Amino acid sequence: MARDGNGSKTIKSVGNAFRVLDALDEHERMGVTALADEVGLSKGTVHHYLATLLEHDFVERADGEYQLGLRPLTYGGAVRERETVFQIGKESVDRLAKTTGETARLVVERHGYGITLYQSTRHDRADINTHLGTQEDLHSTAAGKAMLAAMDETRIDEVLDWGALHRYTDGTIVEESSLRAELDDIRSRGIAFDDEEQFEGVRCVATALVTETDELLGAISVSGPVERIDDDTFRREIPQEIRNVAGVIEVNTAYLDWME
Repeated sequence: MARDGNGSKTIKSVGNAFRVLDALDEHERMGVTALADEVGLSKGTVHHYLATLLEHDFVERADGEYQLGLRPLTYGGAVRERETVFQIGKESVDRLAKTTGETARLVVERHGYGITLYQSTRHDRADINTHLGTQEDLHSTAAGKAMLAAMDETRIDEVLDWGALHRYTDGTIVEESSLRAELDDIRSRGIAFDDEEQFEGVRCVATALVTETDELLGAISVSGPVERIDDDTFRREIPQEIRNVAGVIEVNTAYLDWME
């Protein structure tokens, strides 16, 4: 057994199985050789992992290669349904997508990453960069920065201590001092902006969702290509729509708490 960062015992083989799944998630479809090179294990060992994962429907074979199966969706769907913010916020996110004509997302923070819990968009949009379950760094996205700004300083320090700020585009904030200054601005205006910081050619606006006691629930965001989201839409129209929707979600969350 190995140990995790907290000193607890972990099972190395289980960790390796997740590395295989992560590689398939990133590359969509891979052969055994490419997968072995990616995870740093022998072809024979990877084949054994794949045989086990295949038996339990975590992976599927397609044209001589492997891809993720549908079994993880069972777990993901069950986890999402138990999230109060999803139950309360789903319809509001749908309305936000309809009102703006762009992609609206509900994002939560787990282990220092932003996870897409729900996404709504027009059926004819082909320029979507995210999907259900997408995991992103917090510093490079509007939703992530909005959630960081809603955290206390101890939690922010903890998240930033986990690693360097990765650069995704020329606009990505990679200096901690610049990021902290940006978080101060976000707290002042209640809105976070991502102007081609995560994806080239994509703008995103977000705000955090918090309870009456300032507990972070997640964030909602609207994103789309720069050719559709001009400066006025980016800085004024979408932020106002997001504020309205966030207010509804937070009021409904408070009402649910009172009922309980």
